[in-house]
Amino acid sequence: MSGRENMTTSPAVMRDTRKRGVWWAFPFHQILSTVGVLALAGLLTFIVSPVPRARWILTETPYFPVQIALAFLIGLVLPRFLRHWLMQWVWVLPFSILCVSFILAPLPLVGRFGRYFGWGCRPELGCFVQLAVTLPFYAAAAYALAAFLRSTIQRQRGQHETAS
Repeated sequence: MSGRENMTTSPAVMRDTRKRGVWWAFPFHQILSTVGVLALAGLLTFIVSPVPRARWILTETPYFPVQIALAFLIGLVLPRFLRHWLMQWVWVLPFSILCVSFILAPLPLVGRFGRYFGWGCRPELGCFVQLAVTLPFYAAAAYALAAFLRSTIQRQRGQHETAS
């Protein structure tokens, strides 16, 4: 097919091709935004810090700054290479899991907030709820937010370029 024939492809054919070609995109981004970010954050932190400090940085601070920053960075850079609109929706599954877990926790409301979002649950105390439930949501939300910001910036640049 020559370049000229490619330019005359109908929008319906292009939509159909896009739908068939990215069946793997949502599971890929879901895994990358949660498990991939956590593994990469662990690897990078253990490379640059001694083991006790790296463990403290990764697991014993309730707001997980390394994982959130890395997820945001990957979510900001990756849309340059993979333009999947699904990247913006990877927060939904971890958020659903967080909500169900939060609601079903047999604790008073204040205790739930401390357990899921504060200092009330730490691995050194034998509590892994934040690592298993809250952290994947934080990472996926940062990844999705960055992908959304990137697409918004690209869309605005495209509007400015067509207006010029």
